[in-house]
Amino acid sequence: MSDISIKRLKRRDRLYQMIPGLMLWSGIAIMFILSFTYPTILIYLVIFYITYFVYQSISTLILVFKASKKISNVKSTDWEKKLTEEFGDAWKDYYQALLIPIANEGEDVVHPTVEAASKITYPKDRTIIIFATEKKYENGAKMAEKLKAEYSQSFGKIIICTHTLKEGEIPGKASNENYAAREVYEILTKDNIDTNKVIITSNDADYRHEKNYFSYLTYTYLKTESNNSTIFQPIPIFYNNIWKVSIVSRIIATFAAQWQMAITFKPERFINFSCYALNLESLKQIGYWDANIIPEDERLFWKAIIAFGDDTKVMPLYIPVYGDAVLTDTFWGSMKEQYKQLRRWAWGASEMSFSIPNVVTHKKMSRSRKFSLIFQQLRNSFERAMTPIIITFGDILPLLNSHFQKLSLSYTIPTFISRLMTITTLAIIIILVFEARLAPHKNDKNLLKRSFSYMGWITYPLVSIIFSSIPAIDAQTRLLFGKNIQYVPTVKKT
Repeated sequence: MSDISIKRLKRRDRLYQMIPGLMLWSGIAIMFILSFTYPTILIYLVIFYITYFVYQSISTLILVFKASKKISNVKSTDWEKKLTEEFGDAWKDYYQALLIPIANEGEDVVHPTVEAASKITYPKDRTIIIFATEKKYENGAKMAEKLKAEYSQSFGKIIICTHTLKEGEIPGKASNENYAAREVYEILTKDNIDTNKVIITSNDADYRHEKNYFSYLTYTYLKTESNNSTIFQPIPIFYNNIWKVSIVSRIIATFAAQWQMAITFKPERFINFSCYALNLESLKQIGYWDANIIPEDERLFWKAIIAFGDDTKVMPLYIPVYGDAVLTDTFWGSMKEQYKQLRRWAWGASEMSFSIPNVVTHKKMSRSRKFSLIFQQLRNSFERAMTPIIITFGDILPLLNSHFQKLSLSYTIPTFISRLMTITTLAIIIILVFEARLAPHKNDKNLLKRSFSYMGWITYPLVSIIFSSIPAIDAQTRLLFGKNIQYVPTVKKT
């Protein structure tokens, strides 16, 4: 490719990366302009958006209830029995591999993950554990060797892959997984294992699975048409240490879990996140994870779209995988790490420079799928940054206009919006009920202390601004001006 073509591609990518920031700041500017010029129009737009938000809140609660029922059914089902009833012994030809990237996590985080994996009920000779370590973190490789010795009898294979960072790669989960998956493919091929019958799960170091995860995944895989172009997504729930973290991290973890449950019923918005599984041969066909980007989960989804077109889908698995909420030694340290994590998640908006041109020019994808994919990506980017701003400040901005202050509308609308938002307050109460059902039992008999922990939920509006809107604004503004962020593994403690 010529230097001129490369420069054109770079300019094109910059334009796509600017889209989220342009939408964000255009939205904020329009709100301010309308507050001084046409405040009545602004207030009705705000009412419309808040009504939409309330509808989404109610809809989410209904879907969470449906998902929780499915989770209960999945957890209580004997999936190995169902596999044998429907597929005989053929299902036992399939291998399940758990890919665990290790950076600077301590043994207190990784050991419980491997212990939980050792209790998964699946033929042991068909289970594979892969430790994807990074050379720069020497403790990771040492820990992997120790765990391999301790659990050598619990799995069919334990493979340790130690990645050395190369020029152009970004340190982190993506480059570790990229290297490990390629090496594992070669190892299994040499061992005459059919890679079409290996299902590999990308698994964060702190993620612990239910005992029937592998059998349920195998059953769902075998029952799914076009399973080689499907990504299988369990429900990440950050509840391992939920009663040790601050109320801020608890609110974020709870809403993340509820959203992951609800979105399983919205296939147009449902993409793989954090922990997911796919066929190893398909992973090779996709081109593995890219080693030079931060949002590795989204990139893998878009690469699957490019490889498989309309056949690509993300299949929900109604089984939780339990991760750690953000926790460090100090409150402010935890807040700093929480912010970095959420900004990294918001950095997924950077994928527009990859997704939009590849989707638009895809020759084997329907126009409706193209439109849906691009629209949902734009929608997610806008809502992540703007929803808390519109809800918190939307009815206040028109009051900056002295003429609007004299209208009766200026008195009636805030009252109407307040009553409308009362519904979301009731929704939060219901969310707490679901939290109590999903979270580990809280061993706290002090009624006053327990009550205080729930009272902290009144900080939700402030938390949504600081830890939803601001990280997204930060990420999208950096993209607008061509400023990058550094990948830093999130600090977690059990």
